[in-house]
Amino acid sequence: MERRTDERISEWFREEAERISVPADMKTEIDRRIRNAERRTVMKKFSRKKAVLIAAAVALIGSVTAAAGRVASMESHSNRNDQVTDYAAIAGVEEKVGFAFPSLEEFSNGFRFAYALPGENSDYDEDGNVLSSYQSVDLTYTDGAQEITFLIYPTRPYEEAAPEPSAVKPVWTGEKEGVSLTVTRTVYRFVPPDYELTEEDLQAQEDGSVIFSYGSAQVEENVAYNCELEKDGLTYLALGFDLTMEPEELAEMTAQLAAAGE
Repeated sequence: MERRTDERISEWFREEAERISVPADMKTEIDRRIRNAERRTVMKKFSRKKAVLIAAAVALIGSVTAAAGRVASMESHSNRNDQVTDYAAIAGVEEKVGFAFPSLEEFSNGFRFAYALPGENSDYDEDGNVLSSYQSVDLTYTDGAQEITFLIYPTRPYEEAAPEPSAVKPVWTGEKEGVSLTVTRTVYRFVPPDYELTEEDLQAQEDGSVIFSYGSAQVEENVAYNCELEKDGLTYLALGFDLTMEPEELAEMTAQLAAAGE
């Protein structure tokens, strides 16, 4: 299952490189990110969730961009052997990533800690020089049927908000814990290599309501929800697939986790 998922993600990378219509300079940056992500998928022992996070980040053309075009590509990887399932061992994860981060054993809605996974990340300029290397951590929680993963990392000084592509639809905006938040929804449809898009598919692709990718054995559709927050020098990216909860609940969890550090 994990191998099939990674292959499907790599296929998505290649397809989207050809499908996305963007300015040449942005397309060049996306191509670099895709190549780097694919290389890391092959060379490193990815966890499924980390691979999905990277795929989502590339699919959305990144939730951040670099001021003055300094960053040309990004890499991120992790090792399943570093996964920690004992909440009491969180302090060891903080020591490994080199920064303290808030965590909860259980959220007010019943989602409980499942595992923590440290990761390593690097940003590169156009010549392939490392601009910065930094650690991150994935905190995954489950209610037994659904999973929510929070990617946490030190906010980089050159980050600034980037325009969202049309496939990213805001579904909730409001305030939680005194912070303004937005939850977005993105639909991904994976189809077989010989699949021919229907008129309905072509319309959905044209209006940006669905992101298509070739490579799966059968037609599969997944809906991604995410919510991003910056607080006290840390960036929090919440991500869940095919959630049954209300979008506001994801925002509440994101704010609740960040507030746990107060």
